[in-house]
Amino acid sequence: MAHIAIVEFRMDPARLEEAHAVVADLLEDTRSFPGFERLEWLANRDDPAHWTLYETWASWEAEQAYRDFRAGEGAVPELAELLAAPPSLIRYETHRSFEA
Repeated sequence: MAHIAIVEFRMDPARLEEAHAVVADLLEDTRSFPGFERLEWLANRDDPAHWTLYETWASWEAEQAYRDFRAGEGAVPELAELLAAPPSLIRYETHRSFEA
């Protein structure tokens, strides 16, 4: 079973270049976090300030440890200044795969 987290960000459209640099640095830490498996950084084609992170984790415990890290010692306060709205988090589990 895959452990998938979807995080959506609404960035300040006037600060997208700055936001790109901050998020790129943040994702370097994410990729080296224990239990991390995969990450896709998606930008909405019709709304470049709407970003989605598609994350796959080895377990829910690993994903929660990462969220706790970001809420504590791994916090990125400069990211908050670039947001137009608070981020949202949705967690999914895959139960079976279907072949096309």
